[in-house]
Amino acid sequence: MKIESYGATDIGLVRLNNEDVWAQMPREQLYILADGMGGHKAGEVAANETVMIICREIKTAAQRRHEIEQWREILTEAIQKANSHVHTLGTKDRNLSGMGTTLCVILIIGNTMLFAHVGDSRIYRIRKGRLLQMTHDHSLKEELLASGELDESLARNFPYKNVLTRAVGTQRQVTADFGTDHPEVGDIYFLCSDGLTDALPDPQIQDIIDASDTLEAAAAMLILEAKKNGGNDNITVLLLKII
Repeated sequence: MKIESYGATDIGLVRLNNEDVWAQMPREQLYILADGMGGHKAGEVAANETVMIICREIKTAAQRRHEIEQWREILTEAIQKANSHVHTLGTKDRNLSGMGTTLCVILIIGNTMLFAHVGDSRIYRIRKGRLLQMTHDHSLKEELLASGELDESLARNFPYKNVLTRAVGTQRQVTADFGTDHPEVGDIYFLCSDGLTDALPDPQIQDIIDASDTLEAAAAMLILEAKKNGGNDNITVLLLKII
């Protein structure tokens, strides 16, 4: 499967440092994004360490052929290794205490896309003019929406919308949600941090991507518009197009 990809990140207009990290390994067809959290640049550490460990584990595993279910196990173990490492660092260093990170991963094996996520960074797909959010946020806001305790009309301005119920590194164990998809020619997938989705509604995100001639132009315009809407957080997007 041939994939065109482009990623970009921006510190935004408020934060003092960028705690978002993204990476891609085109040969292994791995695409990954993490949004760190924690004081004294601890979020940067959590996100960087998580991305580095998962990339290393997938690169090693890719030296041999595996079926899709085996890849799911490999990715599960890689996420657990990253979680244990980040959690251990947080318990040993007072400056890193409580740090963690969200995580989104896409791994394409043959004609199948395997994806995993933890937290409120998201994976979307645009196919034949329709936008689909493929992940479900692990956040207090989403739990309250699901239980009916929060009305959809109030959710966008909910003051605790960024409180996570799951993150890599904050606990001894973490459970990632997994899914699969079967990409088609022309599909666009993208991973993004909440700095994008908090600033821009889904229809505007799709309009920008649809109106852009290239993935690079789409990424630049998404970041620009997110900053126009406040830029209160780091903004990161990683786009993939099936060509």
